[in-house]
Amino acid sequence: MKYILTFSLFFFTSLFFGQNNKTEEPAMFLDSTLVASATMEYVDPNEIESVNVIKKDTTINGVIYRSQIYITSKISKKYDFISLEQIKSEFTKIKNNDVIYMVNGASIKDNIKTFKLDRNYILEVEVTNSEAFYNFRKSDTKFDIINILGKTKENLENKNKILIKGHEAIGIK
Repeated sequence: MKYILTFSLFFFTSLFFGQNNKTEEPAMFLDSTLVASATMEYVDPNEIESVNVIKKDTTINGVIYRSQIYITSKISKKYDFISLEQIKSEFTKIKNNDVIYMVNGASIKDNIKTFKLDRNYILEVEVTNSEAFYNFRKSDTKFDIINILGKTKENLENKNKILIKGHEAIGIK
């Protein structure tokens, strides 16, 4: 009897407190491509034609999603989504250092492995080394910050600005 009680306690505890791969996020599909929900922040809402929501639990790659959201774009163009690691290897020369990713100045904290951006959205990729910061120069911690600038209205205006620096002569009477 003691063994049955112990086994049943062990079974119910592992059942209730076991790891669960269920997320509260929905599975987001943009033109039939699975993307992270954070990726949708960088898709122009004017390009969306329709949104279809299916409230049904779905398992994709071992992860259980609460629902499915299918987004169809107006233009039947195919988005060319690339991961942050692909951006790092294609747009930078970073090999071994740890990396902090940012998009338009906002750091990416969650879903770094599944976060993707449209290649056509990328305007510029800026890299800053930790040695550029005074407080980290003597530290053993070395990392790089990759800031991905997207083609937003503000970034395009700043990119097209021409700054003229001059020297003004002051005359004495």
